[in-house]
Amino acid sequence: MFDGKKVLAIIPARGGSKTVHKKNIRPLAGKPLIAYTIEEALKSKHVDRVIVSTDDKEIARVARRYGAEVPFLRPKSLATDTSPSLFVILHALRYLKKNEKYSPGIVVFLQPTSPFRKAKHIDAAIKKIKDADAVMGACEVKQHPYFMMCKKNGYLEPYLKLRNRPLRRQDVPKLYVTNSSVYVAKREYYDNVKGVASVAPVFTGKVKGVIMDEASSVDIDTLSDFMFAESLMRKGK
Repeated sequence: MFDGKKVLAIIPARGGSKTVHKKNIRPLAGKPLIAYTIEEALKSKHVDRVIVSTDDKEIARVARRYGAEVPFLRPKSLATDTSPSLFVILHALRYLKKNEKYSPGIVVFLQPTSPFRKAKHIDAAIKKIKDADAVMGACEVKQHPYFMMCKKNGYLEPYLKLRNRPLRRQDVPKLYVTNSSVYVAKREYYDNVKGVASVAPVFTGKVKGVIMDEASSVDIDTLSDFMFAESLMRKGK
């Protein structure tokens, strides 16, 4: 609970990953990838329920073994490469309301590909939702757009047309990018965006951020990412 509201964590985990077969349950340092997210969500001081939305029975078994609920199997139509995260969340909320008469006040969306995101990051995001419409995990950009180039007619030219372009990195404004590790929104946010085909769960309204370091922001998509994450874990990051 937070601020008198029920807090639901939704972890999406479809079975048809193309980059790495069964990526969400592939072992990372001896444990299924999704287990790291489930365990941290269960450690949260404010999350009341942790559910996994999946279309895959094997993923469902693994999720339950690590303590998550799997109250339904997601329709295959919502488990494709192009299925928007927003629709996955709305499906889960509709199912719980219809079948369990359960409706949370706050929704936490946790990608299973962020094994270094901790319960402290989840709780920090939840605490910021009180005076915001949504909160997301973010990290400072490494490649600033002020120095980016685009290709035009075979030549490289500045992507941004600036009159007084800073020449030193110390002089550019700090910018942040979502690291896809945690999204928190009030339940009414999803009532207002039902007709919006958004890939990301939250990008509109008053949005706050939980700024995370580079290691905590690691997102796993490829075999190389798995190798990098294994290396970080061996170093105790």
